[in-house]
Amino acid sequence: MKLVIDANVVISALIADSKTRELIVTLEPDLLTPAFVHDEIENYQDLIVEKSGMKPARVEQFIDLLFQYIEVVPASEFYPAIEDADDAIGDTDPDDVLYLACAIACNAAIWSDDSDFDEQDVVQTYTTSDIINSFDTR
Repeated sequence: MKLVIDANVVISALIADSKTRELIVTLEPDLLTPAFVHDEIENYQDLIVEKSGMKPARVEQFIDLLFQYIEVVPASEFYPAIEDADDAIGDTDPDDVLYLACAIACNAAIWSDDSDFDEQDVVQTYTTSDIINSFDTR
């Protein structure tokens, strides 16, 4: 199974030594994210430093570590699915269109705690709680 992970889940994993962080590095499903997410996370780096209590260099190490487990999908690979994604969720939240397009193009589900994804019926969506209950076997 493939899961497209949204930026908020990754940011959550960076801020706290949490179950989310553990899941990212131990889950069996392939984790994917649209290419822009890496840049988006870098835009929040100061906030992550502040909330996590880690030094900037340590945050950068954690970003690099997490992205060893998350495949970055170039826009060219999901561009053809943007129109379908926009039709499905664009009126609800235009910011989520690229995640949905990535999931459609990669035949994946979405891992997000954003309830806006509940407004579409094109791909399966999982919250962090769903992921813990569905995939965590420990």
